[in-house]
Amino acid sequence: MTQTWLSVDVVALTEDEPVSRIVLIRRAGTPHRGATTLPGGLLAAEQGETVEQAARRIVRDKAGTEITGGIVVVDVVSDPARDERGHTVSIVVAARVPGGTEGAIAVAEIPDAMPFQHNAIAHAALTRIGERLLADASTTYALLGPETTFVEVYSLLRACTAITDTAARARLDRSPLYARTGRSRKPAGSGRPARVYRRPPR
Repeated sequence: MTQTWLSVDVVALTEDEPVSRIVLIRRAGTPHRGATTLPGGLLAAEQGETVEQAARRIVRDKAGTEITGGIVVVDVVSDPARDERGHTVSIVVAARVPGGTEGAIAVAEIPDAMPFQHNAIAHAALTRIGERLLADASTTYALLGPETTFVEVYSLLRACTAITDTAARARLDRSPLYARTGRSRKPAGSGRPARVYRRPPR
């Protein structure tokens, strides 16, 4: 009987501004030692590990950083031909990591031929994030938190979809997931203070 494994592959997007970046790693193990991939690894289900715990462990151990917010499942890839070692079902999750994380690159620079279909997985995940952000509560709050600014929203949207600042602002203002407040927050860099949006009370 052929064994099936569960892996967790993480689309880790940085909190860089003006555009978020995606974290890639160099594989240390075989097969494909030295190849560029998404941070990923097997789920330690026999130890009672959850998908979220696995994602946090993988990002810590393989990307050398910490997930700063929540995680959200954006895809499940079940292709027996994806991994030459056997049928490995990939649970694809998205998360945020600090700006300036080592190994982060612009989305446009994602290599065309990463092993394990990671190129297709990454682009499909980015498309789903772009579609769900500000529309789906679990995706939005995992990646932006209960409080955000237009600058943070726009930097994430720009990494996932082609959108203008005018369209992004209109999308944020129309979203039922955030309400505009009277407060402003100064970004970490030298930019101007940005209007704060907050999750409405239930």
